[in-house]
Amino acid sequence: MPAKKRPQADIFHRFLSNETIRRFASQDKCSVMQNFLKPISDMLRCEHYKGKYMPFMTELGIYLDGVEIELAKRNKTNRKRTVDFLIGTGNDWILLTEAKFDVSNPREMEVSELKEKIVHSKELVPNSRMLAHIEPNVIVLLKDNNFQQLYRELKNKVSNSLRVIPMNVCQFYQSVFEKNSF
Repeated sequence: MPAKKRPQADIFHRFLSNETIRRFASQDKCSVMQNFLKPISDMLRCEHYKGKYMPFMTELGIYLDGVEIELAKRNKTNRKRTVDFLIGTGNDWILLTEAKFDVSNPREMEVSELKEKIVHSKELVPNSRMLAHIEPNVIVLLKDNNFQQLYRELKNKVSNSLRVIPMNVCQFYQSVFEKNSF
């Protein structure tokens, strides 16, 4: 059966509830993902988010950094870097999210590293019709200080083949989670 087609106007599906990510985590055969189902607010703090505004209350995601470390330990292999977390959006869609809160200088952002993280993340996420579909766009969260400069630099560095959407935490919450943001 062919993959689901998405209208071009949609950037990504909107968050409906924690049910999508819970269902996805529970279907993981190794049960690693279920162990790293965490509040998004906790994951943002783990990634050094220091913003004053924390809009997330009960929303959950899978802390993919924890999953990659656990799998490397279990398999006795080197750790393959992944994006920071997964969010369940829409009905059975998974949104890859990378946090770059430690980046101050736009020149520090490495697109090749981001590309590798996306590839390895997609390898970890079972992308089957029964489990979930991976959103084609990847969110990259940037800190509020020098946001415009970081945004421009990242957009200039990425190619059209790498579908990255830079946002700050407030934009991310409004775009994906807020019910009446249209």
